[in-house]
Amino acid sequence: MSRTSAKTKPASIKDVAALAQVSVPTVSRYLNNRERVSEEKQDRIAKAIDLLDYRPSPIARALVSERTKSVTVLSTNITLYGQSETLHGIEQRVRESGYTLNISVLSGGSREELRGNVQRALDQNPAGVILLNYDEISSDSYAFLPPELPVVMIAGDRHPDVAQLSMQENLGGYDITRYLLSLGHDTVVHIMIPGGGGGYSRLNGWRRALSEAGVYAPTPIDARWDPDSGREIGRRLGRDSSVTAIFAGNDEIAMGVIRGLNDVGRRVPEDVSVVGFDDHPIAKIWNPALTTLRQDFRKAGATAFDMLKDKIDDVVAGRGHTENWTRYVEQSGELIIRESAAAPC
Repeated sequence: MSRTSAKTKPASIKDVAALAQVSVPTVSRYLNNRERVSEEKQDRIAKAIDLLDYRPSPIARALVSERTKSVTVLSTNITLYGQSETLHGIEQRVRESGYTLNISVLSGGSREELRGNVQRALDQNPAGVILLNYDEISSDSYAFLPPELPVVMIAGDRHPDVAQLSMQENLGGYDITRYLLSLGHDTVVHIMIPGGGGGYSRLNGWRRALSEAGVYAPTPIDARWDPDSGREIGRRLGRDSSVTAIFAGNDEIAMGVIRGLNDVGRRVPEDVSVVGFDDHPIAKIWNPALTTLRQDFRKAGATAFDMLKDKIDDVVAGRGHTENWTRYVEQSGELIIRESAAAPC
């Protein structure tokens, strides 16, 4: 996904460097301490800036002068378990590094409303941004972040032009589905979390496992984030005797599904196996204890901040874009087998 169209995309420091035939660090030195740049290069850079109508980033200038020591997290819902735990991991590393943390909650609606959300976050002049890319709104917001701003994205489909930490949710979905099939179930029903599509998603892992096994893939079922949505779906699926295995997009939905199945007289796991995702703290004390895919959200948050700090340090040192700007880290989950899944009777 491109940030903006070619017509509206502002010139970057890389564009200036290319036109002036100098390095990005040389342009950075010119902008912040031009006495360190030769007169001949100063003239070329000045002409390039004028031709491109380049506006130096206030973010980079503030970093060089050490006027900003804050980072911003963009998220759509900080009350959800995964996002709140990720914030805990970020906050701990932010505090240890002497930075402050701002949290901006993104809302849906129109594209202009989303643009306004992002701009208000940038008005705080953060040194960098961590984007919790757990849904479509978060993914769309990336287009409004300026290219010179240090950004790290957690989760979602791969964006090759940004540093990113992958939670390998597609592998988790694959492992869960393979596990349920290994118990002897004919197929697995998948209940999707909102915005749960994409090649790196739990949905895609489910599809791949069924395809490799040569098994029919039922139509995925959309759910809301809340357990009540899962309960409604559980009641509906419970009335279909052909359903024996369900992979729910997260643990809260899975817990609701179990309650809904019980409402219509279906037992878990004797009649229907149910597996969740995330390993919510309540999962291990649920009845039955929930089999799930554990994700270490706090580790993800801490790692993402460390990645962002590397990018911020590049800006401060005038190094411009380096391999840190497109670094890609994978963090896989762990299948936790408890009591909610069993071989079909």
